[in-house]
Amino acid sequence: MTTAQDVLGALSTLGRVAAIVALFLLLVVPHEGGHFALAKLFGVHVREFSVGMGSRIWSTMRSGTLYALRAFPLGGYVRLAGMEPDDYEDPRGFHGRPAYQRLLILIGGPVTNFLVAMVIMTGVALFTQVNDDPGKVVDVIKPSPAYSAGIVPGDSIRAVDGQPLRTSDDIHRAEDRSQGQPLTFTIRRADGTTFDASIAPQQLDKSTHRYLIGISAAVIVSPGQAVLSGVTFPFVSTVAIGQGVWQVATGQVPGGFFGPSGFAGPIGFSVLAYHAAAEGLVNYLVIAALLSMALGITNLLPLPALDGGRIVVVLLEKLRGRPFDREREMAVQRAGLLALIALMALIAFFDVQRIATGQFPGT
Repeated sequence: MTTAQDVLGALSTLGRVAAIVALFLLLVVPHEGGHFALAKLFGVHVREFSVGMGSRIWSTMRSGTLYALRAFPLGGYVRLAGMEPDDYEDPRGFHGRPAYQRLLILIGGPVTNFLVAMVIMTGVALFTQVNDDPGKVVDVIKPSPAYSAGIVPGDSIRAVDGQPLRTSDDIHRAEDRSQGQPLTFTIRRADGTTFDASIAPQQLDKSTHRYLIGISAAVIVSPGQAVLSGVTFPFVSTVAIGQGVWQVATGQVPGGFFGPSGFAGPIGFSVLAYHAAAEGLVNYLVIAALLSMALGITNLLPLPALDGGRIVVVLLEKLRGRPFDREREMAVQRAGLLALIALMALIAFFDVQRIATGQFPGT
């Protein structure tokens, strides 16, 4: 017999699966949209802009561009004139545009991924980090004098010995002055009620010789600071991703590229999204922002079949003063695509292996 709990469990699972689909669309559609927007801006004929892969379930033709929704909503693509056999000489094609325009079209996809990550993290920061309460308690050590006094995360310390708080450092200064003598803390609950508690700070860590009651107060963050943290996120995360790749490549991470903390592919991304969705919207959005950054950076690698490989072609053509043979270039791109598919299949194998053995992070 199906119970209400079974129904809720099924709905929860369905929601997490929907979160996986939404993640792929959030990663791929803006990327392709970046290519699409700049191609349109520079007068390149966009033959098709599809959301999803596989069989077409809906489409419409506007201004010579086919817009389509396809059966498998796990990606998308843009087809530009001049980039397929028997189409290289199209006057409105990609190769007919100046080098700087072709570069901007190619860079448009990864840059859009960076912008998406920036917008996501700005929103997360605005809704979770903005705080003007210097006494807001975000954590309580167990055991500690504060814990014994009934202070919980979400409480707000309004005053110490009758002195209103201006900054969270006022708490630390009062603790230091106390030398273990009781202090009177005026505390406001999340529901608005207030109470006074006499708490004697203790040397919770003997090595620091500091007297503490055992709380962490929230950092004061203004809306401007929250926006700045979102805007700088692409730069900070790029450095972090680069350091991570370097650690893997130099053997600092056990197992290397295909170990428990090595490279992940679409299957690994799906698992991350599934578990992040279960942990809440904020965790899910942070994972989405990080993966958007990773996709943008990966596409800039100078490898055939990636945007970075095509960027190298444009730059080399500009340096040599004449174009490459398009058929040979296409053959290289096809070979690169096959190699990329083979690599993704290998990563998928290790993803499944790590998930099955419980080694994948978060499982």
